[in-house]
Amino acid sequence: MINVFGHKSPDSDCVCSAVIATHWLGARGKQATPFRLGEISRETQFIFDFAGVEVPPLLEKPLKGEQVYLVDYSEAEQAPDDINDADLVGIVDHHRLGTLTSAAPLEAWLMPLGSSASVLFELCGIHNVEIPQPMARLMIGALLSDTVGLKSPTTTERDAEIVELLAPLAGVEVEPFLADLLAAKTNVEGLSTEALLDKDVKGYEIAGKSTNLGQLELADYGQVEHELANLQALMEQRVTDKGLDLIALMLTNIRTEETTLMVAGPLSDTIKNANNGSLVFEGFLSRKKQMLPWVTQVLAG
Repeated sequence: MINVFGHKSPDSDCVCSAVIATHWLGARGKQATPFRLGEISRETQFIFDFAGVEVPPLLEKPLKGEQVYLVDYSEAEQAPDDINDADLVGIVDHHRLGTLTSAAPLEAWLMPLGSSASVLFELCGIHNVEIPQPMARLMIGALLSDTVGLKSPTTTERDAEIVELLAPLAGVEVEPFLADLLAAKTNVEGLSTEALLDKDVKGYEIAGKSTNLGQLELADYGQVEHELANLQALMEQRVTDKGLDLIALMLTNIRTEETTLMVAGPLSDTIKNANNGSLVFEGFLSRKKQMLPWVTQVLAG
């Protein structure tokens, strides 16, 4: 049995893609089961409810000797702690090639598209795998989520084409569906400080420095204004508790396409001084294609 799962602090793309990849593997005659590595967001729940698909269970078993197929990442820092005890048999991803290694040859499907769901759409075409309506709904939800409604700089022309191809399969009108999706994506009402910080965070090893880079996608900065001091205090505490060099949190206004960066840790001043003393980034929507390359350049320089 192949265990299929995405990264820690799962977003909609990685959870949806775990289920889609399980469908794709099954159609190829491979037994597979999807899992998730953490609690899902309100947006992810919205997509699964719309698709009429059950959210995959939390991965709680040890991975020693288990076959695993990863979706939406190839960074060891984002994997279960015992990932090196597992038999890594495949990866589907749309990010940079990360730090994971395998003991034996494996399938690796990496494409420069806007979401892992987009990659899986292409793989279903390559392997002549039918996309039933529930899978099409997971795909279009994940794709539109990860590309922020096709506005993110990670979006390609092919992603827009895939949305047009998926819409009739999913039985959706894109604009009304997208409006509901983005409302769920930016709904942070009632979330604790810890839940806000952990909503979408990824770990990286950058120039030998341990870094966490999180993102909160908002409709308005006022949604979290009352929590800023608490977020800063918790970030400082996490740096101490986990021995990190940097924690950075992107507060991204998806309407104005602007990001304010919060930072904590020994490298905070390095980050603060790198953008002419400003932590406001106009036109920044993407962690993968904009903020991560910028932070990498700063820390590596």
